[in-house]
Amino acid sequence: INAEYMGTFRAHMAVLALFALLCVAPALAAWQPNSTVVSNTYIINLDLPPEQRWVSLVTLYKSSAPAIVDYFSGHLPEPITKAIEKIMDNLDPLLGDYGAEMRGVAQAFGIDLGIIVALNFAYELRKWAGGHPNITAPYYPKLCTSIVAMDAHDNIYHGRNLDWDLPEDLRNISVQVEFQRNNKTVYIGGAYVGFVGLLTAISPGRFSISVNERDLGGSPIVDSLQALLDGAQSPTHLVRNIVDRAYLYDDALTELKNTPVSAPVYYAIAGTKKNEGAVVTRNRNFVRNLWQLPDTTGPAWYLLQTNYDHWLPDPVHDARRTYGDKFMTGLGQTQGATMDGIFQVLSTWPVMNNFTGQTVMMQPATGYIRTYVRY
Repeated sequence: INAEYMGTFRAHMAVLALFALLCVAPALAAWQPNSTVVSNTYIINLDLPPEQRWVSLVTLYKSSAPAIVDYFSGHLPEPITKAIEKIMDNLDPLLGDYGAEMRGVAQAFGIDLGIIVALNFAYELRKWAGGHPNITAPYYPKLCTSIVAMDAHDNIYHGRNLDWDLPEDLRNISVQVEFQRNNKTVYIGGAYVGFVGLLTAISPGRFSISVNERDLGGSPIVDSLQALLDGAQSPTHLVRNIVDRAYLYDDALTELKNTPVSAPVYYAIAGTKKNEGAVVTRNRNFVRNLWQLPDTTGPAWYLLQTNYDHWLPDPVHDARRTYGDKFMTGLGQTQGATMDGIFQVLSTWPVMNNFTGQTVMMQPATGYIRTYVRY
């Protein structure tokens, strides 16, 4: 990277850092009971040029473009999205197809590329939401819950809640997407229209993966983008790369452990055989902890990960894991290690809360996946 490039990069970083200090956290909202509908399923043709892959799907949801712009404009002032758009020019060679897909999405929506890039790097930019969640009062959204469970016959199940402070008119962009090559499904994910990475995905017959946010401080701009420039992958792009390569469980787990990522993250992974279940606690460049079935610190048959290191107590402001463990152990392995049991836990407050916008249920051995929109 030459000196002129780095000078431009640092200038953009300065603009972003300045506006990060000025951003106002989104308004608090109280929890209300949610309703649930099954997401629509669409096909993404990987044989198309990357700029064209999402066009037909985005066209169906083009009426959501103003709501997307309003949402991100409320979180990120225009100078930030413009600076992000300029940085995107420098990241294009590192992002490959994903950068081209983002450009195609922006064009199809008819909105600025900076907005779409912000959407796609929402994980890295998440800290601008600020605040701490609180299960007993209104709280800021920065939450996810993943559960991997094994029944007495060694069947593995995987469920997740994705909590994001999307208004109801944007929860409609939650979809299930089948990625096909040569007219054959390669992998499937729970997705949001316009977001080209995957927070939840299944490689049918092999494994499934979900992403949970891990917040360790630092700058969401300078640290994450510098990591990308150094060759790290966005946590959600890594998931898509792994399911696209059709690795077996052990190969996927190795990739999740060893690949540099642009931000700290928790990965939950489920397989198809006895004890094929794990939570990988990641720093950007190394594994902080590997937690696998059978659990030796609690009930051996499941792992439940929220947004805090599992070996530490829940913080006083967010006891979702404590409640989730109570619900799972209350059901017991016979009921809890089932699709219905996990879904029940993921549908109970505070594991499900006002910001739960999507729930995904998966069983890798059968290739089953179902994505639900939560309102």
